[in-house]
Amino acid sequence: MPETPVKTPRTFISYSWTSPEHEAWVLALATDLVENGVDVVLDKWILKEGDDKHAFMERMVTDPTVDKVIVVCDAAYATKADGREGGVGTETQIISKDVYEQVDSIDRPQRFVALVVERDDHGNECVPTFLRNRIYIDMTDPVLREERFEQLLRCLFNKPVYQKPALGSPPSYLLTESQTSAVSSESVSRLKV
Repeated sequence: MPETPVKTPRTFISYSWTSPEHEAWVLALATDLVENGVDVVLDKWILKEGDDKHAFMERMVTDPTVDKVIVVCDAAYATKADGREGGVGTETQIISKDVYEQVDSIDRPQRFVALVVERDDHGNECVPTFLRNRIYIDMTDPVLREERFEQLLRCLFNKPVYQKPALGSPPSYLLTESQTSAVSSESVSRLKV
């Protein structure tokens, strides 16, 4: 059977320019994603001198061709998002509205994926308030990086490890009246074990 072609996901990475080390980490993540078939939109690759970075960020967060927005959460990002400061604050105003609108849409793939890359002094993940109740990918342990990176790729390609099996047919004893009571009592006795 021929393999079904996989759609190339287009992803924007939202992050804080916390430090040169953090920016290098984000750049490495983006490079790894591109090398694994993800079309990444990253400010460092697109923005040039004279470009409006705030307009760019607003456009990427609302762009319908962007399938997922990866939100790289560290202490600086959480602080700026909660305080609506700088470029992160601008993005947060747009992202948080979309996140809250998706609360009741469990069957629709979520557009925003939080990556936690830092914990505070108490071991709590550094996540902005609007993402606090969302399931996130924990990238704080370098030992688990490969496993978590696979988790991220599966999320971006919408190929989770656990998939609901195809719906089967009802058991035949439910479709015939004569055997219903005998089979049902046998099934009940197995459940009592």
